[in-house]
Amino acid sequence: WMAAQSVFYHLYNQVSYMSLDEISPLTFSIGNTMKRISVIVSSIIIFQTPVQPVNALGAAIAVLGTFLYSQAKQ
Repeated sequence: WMAAQSVFYHLYNQVSYMSLDEISPLTFSIGNTMKRISVIVSSIIIFQTPVQPVNALGAAIAVLGTFLYSQAKQ
């Protein structure tokens, strides 16, 4: 499993660098933030991870900040 994880992580990094050549850093950053949100939400749904109010507030601030930044750049 460790070897497979290493290979997939390496491929993830390769795709990330290749993507940076094709898109703007802002788009890449927003995509990365959305990826993190999807991991958090799927872990809450699949593993039924309890969410403290302060954690939900932090996630909401991060999402709102990313949205507002993308709107300001347009």
